Amino acid sequence: MCMGRIADALKRAEQERRPALAASVEQAGTTATAPEPSALTYTIEPPTTPTDDVTSEQHISAVEGLFESLVPFYEPSSLVTEQYRSLRTRLLSQNPHYEHRVIAITSAVPKEGKSVTTLNLGCVLAEIRHLKVLVVDGDFRRSSLAQMLNQADGPGLAEVLSGEVSYNEVLRDTPVANLKFIPAGSTNKRPAAELLTAAGAKPTFKRMQNDFHYTIVDTPPATTVTDVEIIGQMCTGVIMIVRLHRTHEAAARRAVRLLQVNSVPIIGCMIVGRDSPVGHYGYGYGYGYRHNYSRYYNYLKQAEGDI
Repeated sequence: MCMGRIADALKRAEQERRPALAASVEQAGTTATAPEPSALTYTIEPPTTPTDDVTSEQHISAVEGLFESLVPFYEPSSLVTEQYRSLRTRLLSQNPHYEHRVIAITSAVPKEGKSVTTLNLGCVLAEIRHLKVLVVDGDFRRSSLAQMLNQADGPGLAEVLSGEVSYNEVLRDTPVANLKFIPAGSTNKRPAAELLTAAGAKPTFKRMQNDFHYTIVDTPPATTVTDVEIIGQMCTGVIMIVRLHRTHEAAARRAVRLLQVNSVPIIGCMIVGRDSPVGHYGYGYGYGYRHNYSRYYNYLKQAEGDI
């Protein structure tokens, strides 16, 4: 994966943001101009997964404690959900033989939306009935997925790696069919890097890969700690989250460089963020596409918090 493409995407976003922001001051309600069609932006159709292979959609009642940011669960027909399904389609097209894969989600810096992305991607993958999907919280320092799924904080992955509990003891069901969950747990003041390099780490990740078609692992930002560089070596690859108008080019470059130096395969970069100050929000993946939407922006912002 080329660092230049991430840098080009960030530069383009910054160049387009400046005139849009100036115009918004003069005329309230003006929407920022979308980028010209390019390698970064183009429209794709909704996924064409056969209907008999996808769980049927129905109205879902609110689940106490389950964050509204799990949009595919609460609003399976929404535009936001379709954007995640577009990402799912891209991933599935890269894996036509349904080989079991472990994918880490990271970002350059904190608060880029990686935890929300992890859950929503896991949710839309689990919509496909023949897929077994696992979401794992691998961020021992700032774990958040358990709270978002209304689950207990532990025991979890940390306790498995330390040998305190077994793998089966931490594997949990979720309200989403076909979706399992492993929380981060507690390191009990042991360094995360020590746990991730323990003798049981590779066998644990290998078992996740054997047991599930897709395992999605939430990890800390790549530039803050070395965790994702260790986890990434036990994964099929990493998707990096870059937020428009927020992620600095230098931070994105550094994150990519760190992953490359540690021989971590980068599957792609998911571009997230608001295109303008008036409410449009965009998601993109792998420099291939980006869509805009206005609904559920508050859901995402509320759920991200300190994520």
